[in-house]
Amino acid sequence: MTTDKHRYVVAAIRAVLVLTGAVVTVAVLYSFSTMPTASGSGDGFVRGLSYLFGSVFFVLAVGGAGLGIALPSLLGAEDTLAFDRWQRRCLQGAGGLFVVGFVVGLATGLLTQLPFGLFLWLVATILAVLVVSCVLIWRLFEVFVTALVRLIAAESGE
Repeated sequence: MTTDKHRYVVAAIRAVLVLTGAVVTVAVLYSFSTMPTASGSGDGFVRGLSYLFGSVFFVLAVGGAGLGIALPSLLGAEDTLAFDRWQRRCLQGAGGLFVVGFVVGLATGLLTQLPFGLFLWLVATILAVLVVSCVLIWRLFEVFVTALVRLIAAESGE
């Protein structure tokens, strides 16, 4: 595959992961916010299940979006967000958390109890999302500081 096709495929997969993750995250948050309050007639079990499954969908959607952001770093492709070397390493670590968390969670779930394996995978996904979020904040701060330095230099006439 040529580099242009490779770049296009990575960008398409990345866009699908990030957009799907964002849409599902917004949908879950919207459904949580519009969920009616539980009545005293015993709706608590159904409400609890909806919160449980909604939370799992939320974590997986945010994890998918995070994986989409980390994908070019995992594949060694060029990134339009211009992450530096250390940011790419952090994103590769986050991608490793996604993949290794899934494998360890699946193995643990099959060898012991499936809910425990699912819990391990969700914890690894949450940690990976935190790493991706920190890297995005780090990169945004770099962009802000660079723009501020350019603005100050332009105003001082240099």
